[in-house]
Amino acid sequence: MSSHVFLTECSDFAQATVIKSYLMSQGLHPRVRDEKTRTVAPHLEQFLGKLIMEIPEDEFMAASEALENLQDTNPFRTVEESEQLQAKDQALLDSQALAKKCLINAVIGCIIVPVICNLYSMFLGFRVLGREMPLSRISRTRLILAMGFNALSFYIWLTFGFKAILHSL
Repeated sequence: MSSHVFLTECSDFAQATVIKSYLMSQGLHPRVRDEKTRTVAPHLEQFLGKLIMEIPEDEFMAASEALENLQDTNPFRTVEESEQLQAKDQALLDSQALAKKCLINAVIGCIIVPVICNLYSMFLGFRVLGREMPLSRISRTRLILAMGFNALSFYIWLTFGFKAILHSL
C-alpha cells in the first residue's frame, strides 16, 4: 500500500467534496484528512483548520495535472471573471512588451545613442515595475539584462566618452 502525500488545501467541506469527486471521476483515489471527524463533529472544524486533500504517492503527478486542468477550464467561471482574466493577461503582455522595449533601448544606448537611450530605458524599467508585481520571468529577465546594458553603457560613455570629447577639442 502506498503512502498518501499532500495534494492541496480546501477552504471548506463543499470545495473538498467537489475536488474529491472530480479526482475520483479521473480514476484517482484521493482522501480528505479528518473527513470522518468533520462529518461526525462539524463543530470541531475551527480546531482542525483547513481541509487537506491527500493522494497516493504514485498518483500525485496525475492528480496535479488533473487539478491544473480543472483550474484552467473552470465551468463555473462567470463572464466577469473571464473578462478580468483576459484583462490581466493583456496587461501582462503589455508589461512584457514594455520590458522588451526597455531592453532594446538599453542595447541601443550601448551602441549608438549614449545616455539618452539609457535614461529612457531606465524610465521604461520603472514603468514595468509599477505595472507588474510580482514580475513574470520574462519581464524579470529583460529588466536584468537592460540594467546590465545600462550599467555597461554608462561606464563606457561616461568614462571614455568624455575623454574622447576632451581630446578632440
